[in-house]
Order: sequence, then C-alpha cells, then structure tokens
Amino acid sequence: MLNLNRRKGTNMRKLTLSAMLVVLALMVVAVTWGFARPETRPADLLEILPDGGGVAVIDFQKITGSALWTTVSAKQKLTGVIDKAQSEIADLGLKLSDVRTIVLVFPAANLNNPTVAINGGFDQKDLLERLRSSSKVKLTSDKYKGFDVYTAKSVPPSDSQSPSGSTSANAATVRNETSFAFRDANTIVVGATEAVRASIDVMTGARQSITQNSQLADGLAQNPSAAIRFAIVVTRSMTNGLQSSELPMPDFSSLKLIYGSIDVASGIELSATLRSDNAESARTIADRLNGLLGMARGYLGAANNPKSTPIVDALKAVSITSSNNDVKITGSFPADLLSSLFASAERKSQ
Repeated sequence: MLNLNRRKGTNMRKLTLSAMLVVLALMVVAVTWGFARPETRPADLLEILPDGGGVAVIDFQKITGSALWTTVSAKQKLTGVIDKAQSEIADLGLKLSDVRTIVLVFPAANLNNPTVAINGGFDQKDLLERLRSSSKVKLTSDKYKGFDVYTAKSVPPSDSQSPSGSTSANAATVRNETSFAFRDANTIVVGATEAVRASIDVMTGARQSITQNSQLADGLAQNPSAAIRFAIVVTRSMTNGLQSSELPMPDFSSLKLIYGSIDVASGIELSATLRSDNAESARTIADRLNGLLGMARGYLGAANNPKSTPIVDALKAVSITSSNNDVKITGSFPADLLSSLFASAERKSQ
C-alpha cells in the first residue's frame, strides 16, 4: 500500500508538471537580457540570421519598462536570478542595461544552441576592451568574408592569473567558448563559430535568412507588439519526447507548428497556438490537455496546502480550446496573482 501511494503521488506530481508545462514552459525564459543612436528593429535582426526550426523575438526594453519588472525586481529570490544573469553575461563584456532587442534562431534539428542577434546601446570598442582585460576570458579573432569573428573562451578559475601574474600549467584548458561578430557598432551576432559564419553568409547574400521561412514568419506576425514572440516548427523527435507511459498525454504527432506570444504590463498575457494537420487531431489534443489541466487543479486543490493555492489559481486562469486545425492556449495572470506566486516561491525556498 505504501508503494502504491508513493507511485500515485509521483504520477500526480508528473501530471501537475505536465499540465503546468503546457502553460508555463513557454514562459521559462533564461533571462539574457542612453545614448540616442539609430534603433535596429526586430525585423532587421531577423534579416541577418540564418533559417532554422524555431525563432523567438524578445523586446527587452518593453519587459524592463513594465510594472511587472518592478515587481519582479523587488523579490529577493528573483533578484538573485537577475544578478546571476548579469554576472554571467558580464564575462562576455555585456551589461543588461546595454540590451534593447534579442532574437534567437534555433537549428531545425533541435531547440539547443541558438544563434542570437542582440541590438543595444553598447559600444563595440568598449565591449572588446572589457573582454581583453578580463582574466576570465581569452579573446581571439579571425576573418571570415571581411568580418572579424571573435571567439571568447572562458578560462577556469584555477587557470586564471595569480596575483603575481603567473598562470598555471593548465592555462590552455577552457570550459566553453562563444563566438560573435558585429553587424554594425550596435548589433552583435552570438553563437557557435559555424552559426556566426552562417549569419555572415546571410549578410553577404550567400544564404537564406529566416525571414524567408513563411511558417515561422507568419507565426511571429500574429502579435507583432508583444514583449516576447515565438514560433517553432515541430519535429517528430520533439513529439516523441512528450510521450509518457504513466500519464494520459495527447498524441502530439500531428502537430506541425507552435507559435504564440507573452506580453507584459502589470501582469502577463500568454497566448500559444498548437497547429495540427487536421481538425480531429486538434480537438483530441485540446480535450486531453483539458483533462490533464482539470486533474492537476483537482489534485492540488484537494491537497489543501496554502502554498499550492496560487498555483491552482494560475491553472484556473488558463483556457484551452480547439478551432479547425488549431489548439489555442491562453492565460491571463494579473499582478495580484503573480505576486502570490512569487511570494509562494520565496516561502518554499526558505
């Protein structure tokens, strides 16, 4: 009986996670986020990135200028996350305050290792000087089709210079590396060396940009003013990874495209569309997702745990419907609900 209860608890936790992922996974953003200078529009950034299987456009200034950002910045736990992100990108010579717009393009094969275009108020000379003077990074460069391609290799702390100026015998050992190139003084393309070179191929006309991908372009165009927009071409490997032998997950194999947006003001407005290849499959997916959502609400509600109440309220704010070949997922999370979620997260961490 004890093992059965444990298994039931494990399955319900997986059920809750699965239902929440439908709503929240798209909100998980690893936050990588003046002088009057010419602004580069998101469309311009898209025009210098190679085609891929997924794309996200982040209006970072809209996020940081929102009332929601003020609320987030006041939460101790979330402030720690922001400070950590600032510290990590500082190793690459960037500051969060530099950034205006970020565009990420993911390879067709998976959603890892994106090519990133960043537009901001940074200064090219200053950024390079910061990198060259950093003991945490080794900066090298080479030429590709007339562009300087820089590679920043992070040096393990044990290999950094000692106060005497000497380095250890393992100074050549590095943890990882990131390449980048400047499209202009205020626009940087960042990624693996091959990805940065592919972007240069786009700039020189030797390769197609992601703007020529009509599926992704149409998905991004649905809500052009949102703080975050995304579109993903769904592959079989992605849908296979969503299957579960323990939960009644929908059959996602008919999905061809996912697109949507996350907008911010004092709260968060989420909209996502899962496009199937036929209306019957879309209805079945919506019904199954609604079932999972209802089960998660019921499980958490029955637990009578005050810490779970904000999560239950968040799940109640989600709507899942089908229309023709599309499954529509929407959620409206006002400021008071988000404040409750943030407070609950901080209490759990204490």
